[in-house]
Amino acid sequence: MLPSAEQLPGATASLIRPPLATPHWGEQGGPAFTVRAVAQIHASSAAIQHSLLNASAYPEWNNFVPRVTFPKVPTSNSPQPDGSLGEGILFTEHVDMFGKGKPSGLVRMRLLMTTLEETERENGTGYKVVWLGKGYPDWALRSERVHAIYPSGHGVCTYDVWETFSGPLALLVRLFLGGTLVKRFEQWNQELKEHVERDNQDTKPQA
Repeated sequence: MLPSAEQLPGATASLIRPPLATPHWGEQGGPAFTVRAVAQIHASSAAIQHSLLNASAYPEWNNFVPRVTFPKVPTSNSPQPDGSLGEGILFTEHVDMFGKGKPSGLVRMRLLMTTLEETERENGTGYKVVWLGKGYPDWALRSERVHAIYPSGHGVCTYDVWETFSGPLALLVRLFLGGTLVKRFEQWNQELKEHVERDNQDTKPQA
């Protein structure tokens, strides 16, 4: 019997040291660490990728990042008309780091989407999306977030996201925000999972 969405486990998250390598910064030492979250989602990899990149719909499901904005001055790498993210796009996440649900408490984080590519695995086509942190000078704090989406079989996909922090300020981030980041990454994955599975159920043809 194929697993239903209700039978799949919820999202899990953890803080990892030594950290995971990332495409741009590679292996990082010193105070570097990684926050990682994984979810099993009953949907296609294309559906998950669409929801991840459809930043205009974040207010509908994403309580960790309820808003995304873009530079006011248009560039050659401006977002799609529907507000979707793509390679080379600079954007700002408005992050509810402490889960208070108040617009006045949102923290701004600037990111650059550097990668959107298909990946081939045994069970089918997946995707890799990479966001590079642009909020601090590289000598002070470096961050890079990797989203891996790949089919696991039986109509289920794995959504695996990790962000590695390095540089002198990484120690302070880990000490003061490490536990909070683990909670928020788990929240992000769980809310994305519920949103995509709900949409997947709504679009199924009625018997």
